[in-house]
Amino acid sequence: MDSKERVLTAVQKRAPDRLPVFCGRIDDLDHWLACFRVKTESELRALWGLDCQKTKYGDIFYTKPGKTVWGSDDNWDAGYNSAKDYPLANAGAAEDIEKHGWPTEDNVNFDEISKKIRALNPRCARITSIGFSAVFCTLCDLFGMEQAMANLYINPGLIEASIEKFLGFMLPVMKRVLDRDAQNLDFFWMGDDFSTQRGIMIAPEQWRRFFKPVYLKMFGLIKSYGLMVWFHSCGSFAPVIGELVDGGMDVWETVQAHLDGNEPGDLKKKYGKNLSFFGAINSQRTLPFGTPEDVRREVRERFRVLGKGGGYIVGPDHSLQKNMPPQNVEALFDEAHKCLY
Repeated sequence: MDSKERVLTAVQKRAPDRLPVFCGRIDDLDHWLACFRVKTESELRALWGLDCQKTKYGDIFYTKPGKTVWGSDDNWDAGYNSAKDYPLANAGAAEDIEKHGWPTEDNVNFDEISKKIRALNPRCARITSIGFSAVFCTLCDLFGMEQAMANLYINPGLIEASIEKFLGFMLPVMKRVLDRDAQNLDFFWMGDDFSTQRGIMIAPEQWRRFFKPVYLKMFGLIKSYGLMVWFHSCGSFAPVIGELVDGGMDVWETVQAHLDGNEPGDLKKKYGKNLSFFGAINSQRTLPFGTPEDVRREVRERFRVLGKGGGYIVGPDHSLQKNMPPQNVEALFDEAHKCLY
């Protein structure tokens, strides 16, 4: 099998020749290039024998310096409530939402997106996205996290108006990308981070009211082009995961299997017929603090449980960071290639 056949067989809940393997973000790239003695990220990923390729976010939006396409501060990975300016912090009425400088299709470099998609290796499973355009995270960036969550209860009209603007941008942009390049793709990547490691941050009924309809509309558009939905969401959100599966989530990333509510056996039993899993190798404990044999043991255990009959793509459950010994990273990918069906 080539990489594409391997991944697609697995997500169809059939056993491929071996366990598919992928890695999402690679932080501290220069560190890893030096460790593995290669010159480019493409060479590094090829060395590790990864089965998927995913387009990068860079240069796909026209934005003001220091700002996201939504007009919020661009401080990626700094965390919630770390911005200096929240454009909608003082919004009190729908008119304030209307006045905000919402993006349009003119803010999107469609040619660059196509260029990135068409550069993907057709023998790999091919994934694209429109950046990390996540509705809950975007609202937190625009209102400030506390105000966004308070508005769910005290001023839901502001949230509804903002979500309408969010979808008014995202759906036409996604459609235009898919019109141009759906035939060159296998998965469309999207996601949202609405949970902590201890559970969902939003009452399930609020999640269902405001956010679930957004995800399902985006899922539906993706599937109308014959592609599969690859959905990123960190943490544990057991009360609602089944609703995402029923709504069309095909692959769930990141599967932090060490968290309560994410026990691999339970996940496989409850959702394994309809959902594939990506990740599940602990980037907080095993990869940074374990031994190479600890990593290999965890890969084999995830293969045994999550990979039974297909339905699993192994990889770190979050980004690679330089606190992880290179020997452990090498052990992850090497052991994955030894997990034969």
